[in-house]
Amino acid sequence: MRLIFSLIMALLCLNFSVIAQQVTQTIRGTVIDKNLQSPLPGVNVVITSTNPPMGTATDENGRFRFDNVPLGRHEIKIMYAGYKEGGSANVLVTSGKEVILNMDMEEEIENVKEVVVVGQKDKSQANNQLAVVSATNLRTEEINRFAGSRQDPSRMASNYAGVAGGGDQRNDIIVRGNSPIGVLWRLEGVDIPNPNHFTFTGNSGGAFSILNNNLLANSDFLTGAFPAEYGNKSAAVFDVKLRNGNNEKREHTIQAGLNGLEFVTEGPISKKSGSSYLASYRLLSFEALNKIGVNFGVNGIPQFQDAALKINIPTKKAGTFTLWGIGGKSKIYIKDPELEIDPGDPYKFTTDNFSSDMYAAGISNAHNITPKTTGKIILSTSGSRIKVVSSKIYDIKPEFFEFDMSNTEGQYIANYTVTHKLSRRNLVKGGVIYRSIFYNNNSNYFDDTDSLFKQGLKQKGSTELFQSFAHWQFRVTEKLTLNSGVYYQRLTLNGTQSLEPRLAATYMVTEKDRISIATGLHSQAQNLFIYQYRFYDDKTGNYNQPNKNVGFTKSLHLVGGYQRALTKNLKFKTEAYYQHMYNVPVSISHEDGAGVYSILNTGADYGFYVLDSTVNTGKGRNYGLELTLERYFNKDYYFLTNLSLLKSEYQGSDGVWRNSAFNIGYVVNALAGKEFHLDANNKKLISVDFKVTSSGGRRIIPIDAQASIQKGEAVYDYSRAYETQLKDYFRTDLKISYRLNKAKSNHNFFIAADNLLNTQNVLTQEWDEKKKEVETYYQLGLFPYMGYKVQF
Repeated sequence: MRLIFSLIMALLCLNFSVIAQQVTQTIRGTVIDKNLQSPLPGVNVVITSTNPPMGTATDENGRFRFDNVPLGRHEIKIMYAGYKEGGSANVLVTSGKEVILNMDMEEEIENVKEVVVVGQKDKSQANNQLAVVSATNLRTEEINRFAGSRQDPSRMASNYAGVAGGGDQRNDIIVRGNSPIGVLWRLEGVDIPNPNHFTFTGNSGGAFSILNNNLLANSDFLTGAFPAEYGNKSAAVFDVKLRNGNNEKREHTIQAGLNGLEFVTEGPISKKSGSSYLASYRLLSFEALNKIGVNFGVNGIPQFQDAALKINIPTKKAGTFTLWGIGGKSKIYIKDPELEIDPGDPYKFTTDNFSSDMYAAGISNAHNITPKTTGKIILSTSGSRIKVVSSKIYDIKPEFFEFDMSNTEGQYIANYTVTHKLSRRNLVKGGVIYRSIFYNNNSNYFDDTDSLFKQGLKQKGSTELFQSFAHWQFRVTEKLTLNSGVYYQRLTLNGTQSLEPRLAATYMVTEKDRISIATGLHSQAQNLFIYQYRFYDDKTGNYNQPNKNVGFTKSLHLVGGYQRALTKNLKFKTEAYYQHMYNVPVSISHEDGAGVYSILNTGADYGFYVLDSTVNTGKGRNYGLELTLERYFNKDYYFLTNLSLLKSEYQGSDGVWRNSAFNIGYVVNALAGKEFHLDANNKKLISVDFKVTSSGGRRIIPIDAQASIQKGEAVYDYSRAYETQLKDYFRTDLKISYRLNKAKSNHNFFIAADNLLNTQNVLTQEWDEKKKEVETYYQLGLFPYMGYKVQF
């Protein structure tokens, strides 16, 4: 605490010389049709927060521009005949970077003489207009603002209703009691592998996101009953967009802190054509945190680096071409000393060499086919590699390799989507996706029982996934909108296929009250290692692959929601949901507790499990209620509070209904923040952000202490699988920022402390053979960090 207090006082006492004249900035951007994503010329654009208001109109390319806008926060309205009024509020204007906005407008069903002013765009609505329930628009400013988010999109998502984080060390997203492996990651319109550092086979999270928050545009996060264009996942969708670079002026960002160094650059390629580039590189190490005593929970120091690029090239006749790519590398060397294999056979230590790499790149072309029809083609490639080598180092014996794994998977994707506006009331959208998947997976482990090295994975080859969808939106009236669609997929690896209907409706009861309902079937292919894993037959000495014909997991979603705008900036929202899972892979074996196995529990631990004789006979069910009260940032403060009540259960091959590993019962979040202006010209300000989180503890399979003592190793009581719930989780986070606007640069200093009260939250329990007892392991304690960012 003394360190935090000292840093706060140091920031408050900084004395910067700021020139006396008025500092201003440029606001410019584009207005597009929400359905077709095509530019709208002649739109009236007004900054209502200046005195007097500033106004202009969009040009033939839908572009507008305001120069000499005062610093601070501003409100912008856009008006166009035949379209609903829109705009954006609380647009932050700083000195070091131009503000570039991309706003959309929705066409009215009927032209009427009297125009009803509806105000700014509902910030809660997703970018994807076809998502009407369980959808949240994650705004980039809040990723940087919210305490505890660590500028990580995944951790940002855990602030919203229905979502629980994976813990202090990891950013897994656990949605409505589902496994995190059910999260679909999409970037620039195409599905990508898990975009996180220090991920592992079969997981969808990691220690830190590869996605750089300084490059992101507003993105969608969907937690249930997705539109037809999303498939092959059953828990949630994270639809991420990269913003375009500044196409008129070169700008740069440098950020430094205890977690490393980052550089972002952007600017025009050709001012005449409006083409631009955006690029970043981060080199990160926690060496500094280790030196001040921060405990990472392992005897190793994480190191990672990543980069991203986006090039945007608009043309007059051929549409807009976009080239993008991201990539990241991470590694850690873990050394655990002073352990024993068994009495009388000591060794110095165990080591784990771990590395993970990820990449995704693509090129797309968005074009007009007719004035009412647009098309988009995407060609992309992506992949990941995970490598682990575990060894034991003895005093006398040579180094002994206990486990090694190399998991390399990638894909080539061709995607074409067409959107057609039949009329003001009717919109249709359809697409086809071809995915060629390649892999080279190997793993070896030493079986102590047989004193034999066994090779669980030895697969190299390729397979294909075909996907297609069709969606129809029918706006019955201005108040009632229906969305229907169908999704299809086929995996050539074993010929499994699925046809999935989707249906949703939203009704505006009044201008302030909206009710929505949605349902849909969602299927998910298993991770490749489930199909590929080999099991050793002791009798024949051969390997077999009993799981190669496992089918898709199925999940039927039903969601109902109500939302009320209490004021312009204050919203209340509630949703109730039920999910019925079937065709769930479970093991028909009942040896060593295999009867309680279900793939629905995968992702609860940092690792993967594959059991022999897996069949699609398991079931599951998730249901719950979510309540949210959110005040958007206005008049220098905001708050967000939500309560999620949930129940998650499953049925293994033994036919018994049990709690799932993710049945934590409840999640409560409360966030608030306030800005304090230190001068009249908005050149200096301090922001204070605070967060409190409480949730039910993780569920585990308990260890039978007496049986473990007798056997000399951990023995789990599978008859009580997931009955034991660890202590409830509680954490408080604090972040303090200081912003300074100078004539041509913007400086931002921040200090933060996650788990400010140093609460001991339980991570897991394991058997300690040396102590002959169950050992409790804890998550991170007080986690301080700081940083400095300059934009110029």
